Amino acid sequence: MTIAGALRSWRSTVASPLRRITRSFGTGFWTFFTAAFFFDFGFGLFFFLFNLYLTDLQFNERAVGQIMALFTLGNVAGTLPATFLARRYGLRPLLLFSFICAPLLCTLRVLIIWEPVQLALAFATGMAMCCWPICFSPAVASLCSERNRTSGFSVMFATGIGVGAFAGVFGGYVPELLHAGRVHASIVGGIRTVLLIACGMVLIGAFPLSKLRLAHRLPPDGQRIRFFHPFLRRFLPPFVLWNVVTGSFPVFGAIYLQQVCKIPLGKLGMVFSASQLVQFTAVLAAPLLVRRAGLGRGIAIAQVGTAIFLVLIGAGSAVAPAVCFYLAYNALQFMCGPGIYNLLMSRIPEAERSTASALQNLSGALCQAATAAVTGTCIVSFGYRPVLFANAAAAVAAACLFFTLPSAMDLSENQDDEGERHSSEPGVLMHG
Repeated sequence: MTIAGALRSWRSTVASPLRRITRSFGTGFWTFFTAAFFFDFGFGLFFFLFNLYLTDLQFNERAVGQIMALFTLGNVAGTLPATFLARRYGLRPLLLFSFICAPLLCTLRVLIIWEPVQLALAFATGMAMCCWPICFSPAVASLCSERNRTSGFSVMFATGIGVGAFAGVFGGYVPELLHAGRVHASIVGGIRTVLLIACGMVLIGAFPLSKLRLAHRLPPDGQRIRFFHPFLRRFLPPFVLWNVVTGSFPVFGAIYLQQVCKIPLGKLGMVFSASQLVQFTAVLAAPLLVRRAGLGRGIAIAQVGTAIFLVLIGAGSAVAPAVCFYLAYNALQFMCGPGIYNLLMSRIPEAERSTASALQNLSGALCQAATAAVTGTCIVSFGYRPVLFANAAAAVAAACLFFTLPSAMDLSENQDDEGERHSSEPGVLMHG
């Protein structure tokens, strides 16, 4: 094939579909995209370097672990209050709070090096940052139509992956460049400067966000909002089961490749970069799978593919096949994300999306934290192969449950739900 032919093929298979996708979004979506870009880059850079910064300042692993634990506890503690405030005042005020308060608190974390203050600031930062995952999905859903919502989540997820990879490269080289250029006498000084730049990047994201108009549709007077929408009873079991898969092997993937497959550290870095690339590509390709197979079937196909490659990884330890299977596993696992988020947002009324998003993120975070701890114990006791096979079985089970979800509640049932809001079923909260 000639170069001209290859370019024409690329234009017809990749460039044209991407051009159609980008044109289908309105100005509001791209305004939110800009704000999210600064948020992802700033905090991706900050959290990549901050623990290294603490250890360079003689904080030991015990102290760093306690600081991270309090950050997580703050995130969990802030979830329910933030959910209530999002329902009462809308998404934009909460997003602005997160974009302004979280980087200011992180600036204090960089400047005040005293362990008791670090613990308190970590908890406060967790509370401030919990607004982002709660508001992210409802904001994307409200800025997209039913037709392009999966594409919207794909663009956002892919950008987050790409920006995170770039933030790692930026954070790895810039402190050394500042030290080599004698801007700072030590590496720690360079890291401190980059951490402050990261906080400033998040603050910049507040400017496009302040211009964004997100619809805040309160229900009519006397109408009630359920804290636990009926669809969540069907959605959360497969979602939690899928988080068992995503919270298990990925935490130990690099260790497996290094210790079992004997891949040296330098080449392991190349594998990590390649995995970021395939994740980016897979997330962008997710709308094509959903368009061809349908939402529930597309999610199930990607999950079954994930299970297949988990089995292949566990079946052997030869380096080249293991790396190929690992990359394919990463691609298919991340391909599920946009469809899963779209599935929930498309089945939940707009006024209840922030609550549903909060419960989704809270259940996912708690499940992944518990799964990582259990997986580590199981690997020590039984080795990697049984864990990988158990992960594959969980992925297939989640696929079966997700496959049945779209047909389990059709649009007519959603309309019936709207009429049931006046009922006094348990778990109903009066709005405001």
